[in-house]
Amino acid sequence: MGKFLPKKTTSVLKHFLSVLTKPQIKHFPVYLVGLIWLIKFHSTREISTQVAQTLPDNLQRFLNGSPKKQKRLQEANQYLLAHRANKIPQLLTVIDDTTCSREGKKIEGLGVHHSSDGLVKGQCAVTCVLQIAGQWLSWAVGGYRPKSSCPKGEFKSKIQLAQEILQDLRRTIHTSVTVLMDSWYTCAPILIPIIEAGWTFVAAIKCNRILEVNGKKTVVRHLAKGPRTYKTVRISRKRKLKVAKRIVHLPKVGTVLLFITKGGAKETRFLITNDLQMTESQMVQLYSQRFGIEIFHKDIKQHLAFGHVFMRSWQGVQTHWTLVMIAYNLITLLAEQHCFAVSVPKHLKGFRQKIRHFRSAISHQNLLELHKKIKPFL
Repeated sequence: MGKFLPKKTTSVLKHFLSVLTKPQIKHFPVYLVGLIWLIKFHSTREISTQVAQTLPDNLQRFLNGSPKKQKRLQEANQYLLAHRANKIPQLLTVIDDTTCSREGKKIEGLGVHHSSDGLVKGQCAVTCVLQIAGQWLSWAVGGYRPKSSCPKGEFKSKIQLAQEILQDLRRTIHTSVTVLMDSWYTCAPILIPIIEAGWTFVAAIKCNRILEVNGKKTVVRHLAKGPRTYKTVRISRKRKLKVAKRIVHLPKVGTVLLFITKGGAKETRFLITNDLQMTESQMVQLYSQRFGIEIFHKDIKQHLAFGHVFMRSWQGVQTHWTLVMIAYNLITLLAEQHCFAVSVPKHLKGFRQKIRHFRSAISHQNLLELHKKIKPFL
């Protein structure tokens, strides 16, 4: 275990601690240490017992307390990322959602959600990641609650949550942005603000979407039929795509460039962009990076207990997810910036290697004692 806390680690952590009140300030590092250092069980009881040697009641109150705390932590995280993002000319961001399977009684926010595994009972979050200096970092997480489980007047759809994420991006990011998304989020309320901001989107659309070609309405899958000029674009050594493009009109959005991609006899996909000059190879290169958010979801579920939620209250779950995002960014940023007590080995490409190196190079005891040096938020 490392014997000291690197200066840049201290600086980042102090930034988060400074937005918390005095009662909250000592619980933040305890939960952070529990998320990063504990391997299997991440309940408040387990974290309190193994990390702080105290009863879990105070930690429960910290997680279930005021939503203002969670909002301040997320804003502090976005401030740090915006400071880095505004130094680069082009920023890549992805918006998507992920589901955490849960079973039990009286769990707030529980519902049935669509996932890659079909319908899943559990809780759902809309997330956004940014690619900065080749690293994926978490920008925001917004919990989605089915309307049936929401108090009256508090329901927000996934589209509304994504709109709020984009509003935060527009308010703080002042560089050029390319937004990648799947077909669920390809709608006018999402695309129009991106166009108004002067940004670019590359988004999938469903095969039954209605488009206009030369003033006539047509279903998008019909455009893949018949003779068309396709360009072959290689994705990897073993895989290549045939891609055709044409200008179309998307109702309520405007003129867009449609790409028709074929990777096999039954593998036809449709993507659109507002960059009418984009080439086939540029589109394939950009949209293939959307998979970065899938890897991000896998990493936070496997290594930071994103899906291992031991709380029934919706506010507790929201705070838990926010702290998971902060832990992920802390580990990723410090690995990328070579801020450990020893130099970061070149083989630290996967998150598993990064978190193991973090545990061996950082003193968790010094991290726990850091709150004594912080002036609390008033």
